[in-house]
Amino acid sequence: MSLLLVVVLLFFSSSCSVSSGQYYVSDDCSSVTQSPCNPLSVYAGNMSQYNNTIFYFIGTTSISNYVIAMTAVKNVTLHGLDQSPSIHCNEEVSKNSIAVQYSDNVTISNISFSDCTVKVDSSNNITITNSVFASSFGTNHYYYSLVTSNAFDLKISSSVFSAGFLWYPFYTPLPGCSDELLHYSLILTNVTFTAGSGIELDMLHGTTYNVSIIFDHVQCCTKHGLQPGGLFYFLIINSSFYDDDDGAGLLIAFDENSKSTDCSYPGTQLTSTLLIEDSQIYNNKQGLKIISDVYLIEAVNYHIIIKSCLIYDNINEGLFIDGTFLRFLQIDIIDTELIGNGGNKIMNSNAISLSNVTVANSTSTGLSLTASLVTIKNDLIVKNNTGVVGGGLAMNDSSALIVSSSANLKFIDNHASYKGGGIYVEESTHSDILNTPNIPLTLINNSAGLVGGDVYGVYGKTHSSQFNLMNPNISSTSDAANICFFHLHTTTSYKNCKKTVSDQHIYPGQALKFNVALFGYDYFGSLTPTDGTVEITNDYGTLLNETYIPNTCSLIEYTPKLTQTEYKSELDITSSKTNNVIFHLIVNECPIGFTLDKSQGSCTCSQSLSRENVTCDINTLNITHNGLLWIGTYHTTTPFNANETNPNACIINEDCLLYCSPNSVTFKLNHTHTQCVDNRGHRMCGSCTEGYSLLMGSNKCGQCHNNYMMIAWIALFAVMGVLLVVLLIALNLTVSVGTLNGLLFYANIVKLYEPVFSRKGALPVLSQVISWINLDFGFEICFYNVH
Repeated sequence: MSLLLVVVLLFFSSSCSVSSGQYYVSDDCSSVTQSPCNPLSVYAGNMSQYNNTIFYFIGTTSISNYVIAMTAVKNVTLHGLDQSPSIHCNEEVSKNSIAVQYSDNVTISNISFSDCTVKVDSSNNITITNSVFASSFGTNHYYYSLVTSNAFDLKISSSVFSAGFLWYPFYTPLPGCSDELLHYSLILTNVTFTAGSGIELDMLHGTTYNVSIIFDHVQCCTKHGLQPGGLFYFLIINSSFYDDDDGAGLLIAFDENSKSTDCSYPGTQLTSTLLIEDSQIYNNKQGLKIISDVYLIEAVNYHIIIKSCLIYDNINEGLFIDGTFLRFLQIDIIDTELIGNGGNKIMNSNAISLSNVTVANSTSTGLSLTASLVTIKNDLIVKNNTGVVGGGLAMNDSSALIVSSSANLKFIDNHASYKGGGIYVEESTHSDILNTPNIPLTLINNSAGLVGGDVYGVYGKTHSSQFNLMNPNISSTSDAANICFFHLHTTTSYKNCKKTVSDQHIYPGQALKFNVALFGYDYFGSLTPTDGTVEITNDYGTLLNETYIPNTCSLIEYTPKLTQTEYKSELDITSSKTNNVIFHLIVNECPIGFTLDKSQGSCTCSQSLSRENVTCDINTLNITHNGLLWIGTYHTTTPFNANETNPNACIINEDCLLYCSPNSVTFKLNHTHTQCVDNRGHRMCGSCTEGYSLLMGSNKCGQCHNNYMMIAWIALFAVMGVLLVVLLIALNLTVSVGTLNGLLFYANIVKLYEPVFSRKGALPVLSQVISWINLDFGFEICFYNVH
């Protein structure tokens, strides 16, 4: 490339006159005492003739209808002389205002560019210092930019890029490979990119040369990001990346542009290193993001080092690494703090190490590993983080954490709303922690909403690989390893566990019910309650039911849809790593009062029960109706059980106005007394239930007692009988008169139909008078217990 520049410079030197000296530039030379002074348009016609020249800019210079083009010049300086020199470009020339091409040793200093595009192409030793690049359009448009294409040995210092201005440095391959590896540099020192400005670095040069890049004390908001590739050494030191609410504060993206022609240099080890040191990344949507969508050049060893950095208060991830195409990119994170971020995530990476790293105050898991291999070389402190699955550390998709002999792990005050407060290891994908024995592990005050307050999924370690627990009283468990069955209200402990299930007999439409608990292994290998999903499958392996079980004894309820009866099937119950529990399902014929409805696959009310407001529940064998109805059976054999079929039974389904409940009633066919009131039962509530007798002076049934109060009652009624005879004589109510006959007949008829026409004291006065006429004085008694 240097040879190419020499040829170009010789060509232009032979065809152009070369002058040297110093010139003053101002749109108002009348106020300038120095000479020669002219507007910029005077020099712009042929800037390429000015070598070894300094142009002093005074005041504001406007570029309106011409372009400043410097081609193949050497030792040219554009310097602002007074306190606020500036160059302003109008819209006609803003996209291509100032161009430097094939030149060497060009310096721009102490000038403010407004709405101008400055391009530097294929040039060496370019220096920009104490300058400002500004846009009047703000952040909505990137109309203006500083474009440096193959600007070798470029230095920018003490300069500012304001909102809406983009610096676009990129490197392309040389036409061919050199015998020796060429080295060029790019140095930024004390450069500020205000909010809304940005950098888009593209390195497309492959291995045709090496670029050494230094960002020192750069304050930046990278709207577009850095896309390194090829051969480079990139140092970012004492810099800050902040206030990008739309993307990553610092984006390192290896993309498809990294593919380019490769050159080899015998005896030279090709290595590309990115070192981010003593820098801060904060208040962004994401903090540091490292990604790629293409595999890196195989001939180059790539290495990223993040050292002594503070990454904090980013909305989503503070650290995000996706190494899908960076599998063998070594990333070392050293003496770095990840504080107060939404989370920190490492994905699809095989060569990442952490040493003296602190992860704290994250709101969505402190550190999440997905399909990654991470090595802990020294201290890892994870504290006061929260998450759902895994509060401090979450390992998923076959991730592995390799803990070296010099490591020291501390998990303090982390919380997961679900499981794994301190550490969560996904067992289903064989994620694991690999460590040498006696590595110090501190687990203090971690918690989880359900299980695994300190640790979830770490168990079964042999004595030779056990951690040295600083606090042995930890809460831990794992995925379900055992499934247990319990009786209702039994304490959920493994000693009460039943490992098998007896054959289940059901009617079509009835639900299978099991009280189940799951047990996993804690860190020390003991069985402790855990959660999981229990599946029921048939003998063909078809999934029939799936139920989530928390860390307590819970009910599984499954209703098979059956279209036939009297057959036997085999079902399996399993969860996660547990053994299958096999039992037989035996389907019986529908019981009395029920019949099979094949469309529903369930037993419903039989035809003899089909009536408005009558419902049947096959799960409880209950029958429900609205009252004033009696349903029961008349059978020719011995008493039957409602759980069994009885072909000899005959269903009675009749209205019942006497002694039947007027309210809604739920009962079973082998306990029809529930339909009756006043302690009555049997068919149509026609008699007292067992242990009860009909009371004198009432239609009710009650319990009689053998005690001496009966003697007092007998004496009372004897006296009342005498008084009744005296009353009849006094009133002349004799049979011969005839009045008594009519009165007694009337009273008897009304008393007989009282339960029909007057329900439960609806006519209390009339009822009382009629009762007295029938010699019912309201004393509901019986004299002795006949049972």
